[in-house]
Amino acid sequence: MTRARLPDRRPSLTMQLVYEANTYAVTLGFDVANERVGEVFTHGAKIGSAMDRMLDDICVALSLLLQHGVLPDALASSMGRLGDGASPASIIGALADLIAKEPQT
Repeated sequence: MTRARLPDRRPSLTMQLVYEANTYAVTLGFDVANERVGEVFTHGAKIGSAMDRMLDDICVALSLLLQHGVLPDALASSMGRLGDGASPASIIGALADLIAKEPQT
C-alpha cells in the first residue's frame, strides 16, 4: 500500500502516557480522510538523551506504518507483552496500545 500523506493542517490530541514511572506527552495526529490516527509524537525524556532520540525514531516508524495502512489494533496486538499477557513489554508497545485505544475519528 502506498503512503497516505497527511494534510498540513489536521486535528490532533495531546495526552499523558505513564510507562514504568515515567510520564510522556503524546500527541496523536488524525488522518481525517481515513478516519483514524495517522501520526504520533512523544516527548518527556531529557532533551538530547538517547531515550529522546529513540522516541523520535519510534514515532517516525509508527507514523509511517499507520500512513501505509497498518491498523492500530494490528500494531498493538503485534507488540511484546510481559508475563501477565496484558502489559506492554516496551514503550513502543505502550504507544501502540494508546493509539489502538484512541477512538478513531
